[in-house]
Amino acid sequence: MLTIETLNEFGVNTKEGLTRCMNNEKFYFRMLKMGLASDQFDKLGASLEAGKLDEAFEAAHALKGVLGNLALTPIYTPLAEMTELLRAGKSADYVEMYKPIMELRNKLLALV
Repeated sequence: MLTIETLNEFGVNTKEGLTRCMNNEKFYFRMLKMGLASDQFDKLGASLEAGKLDEAFEAAHALKGVLGNLALTPIYTPLAEMTELLRAGKSADYVEMYKPIMELRNKLLALV
């Protein structure tokens, strides 16, 4: 079960996330579930696998906004780095960068 304490253990800035959700814990958890279940994660992975970096940027940028608003720092930080590399058109092993993002997302999603 996902709790504030569990999120804190993962390094989520729950205080900031709750503040953005009007300190309404029920609303925050509903938004977390929606954010973690976003199909943008799958779109990002598929785009990266296919080498469609413009599409990958779009998905990463959308996720960055959602995850930032929820203060999901452990996922947000590496995703933000990926987003900026994609924006700049830099060469990187994006698929490898994506794996730990998805691992943590899946761990959190399993707790929801």
